[in-house]
Amino acid sequence: MSVELNVHDDFSTILDGAEAVTVKRRDTADTISVPKAWRFSSEVAEATAGVQDVARNDVIWQFIWDDAVDRPRIGDYILDAASNSWTILSVSELGAKTRLRCIARNLFFVHALVDKVTIQQATVDSSGNITGWTDLETNLPARIQPDRNVVVLKKDEPPTTDEIYRVVLGVQIPLTHLNRIVGPDSTAYELIEYTQADRIDTLPVAQVRKMS
Repeated sequence: MSVELNVHDDFSTILDGAEAVTVKRRDTADTISVPKAWRFSSEVAEATAGVQDVARNDVIWQFIWDDAVDRPRIGDYILDAASNSWTILSVSELGAKTRLRCIARNLFFVHALVDKVTIQQATVDSSGNITGWTDLETNLPARIQPDRNVVVLKKDEPPTTDEIYRVVLGVQIPLTHLNRIVGPDSTAYELIEYTQADRIDTLPVAQVRKMS
């Protein structure tokens, strides 16, 4: 569902540099079009000490909001004119409740999501055996990085080494042992661990290894 806001305040006429944005609800496909919004300030800073190419990119947005429409909530997204996605971290009212002030973070920029991956769901027979895979989410922005090597010790067999990868995913999506991630080069990865799926200030991270 898409809603067009009716903006009719002096605030929207006296300031230059406005751009049209879209507010997307976190848990639904609903969107609200905002014809004029302003970036009042932005901040780019190192987010994690000792980690290169990782930064915090925050923006303060202000815009008029129709009281008849449920206002944006923490965890909703603001999509700007360049289709960048900003996760809302806080919402407050300004100007005698005539406009909203939202602090939002570009998590795609923070994590440099340069890969496109596919999330697949397993097809299981009556015996619990996996018989195939179905695409659940395609062209999902992500970042795949080697994370660590783990030595695997097996009785009566020589030790082996598993290379573990860290995959940052661009959306909050539940994953289980019945899901796998397929990289842009068609390499399939099985899930070992999945964390941060419920946080709004960062993106979910999957620990995976290549499937044989």
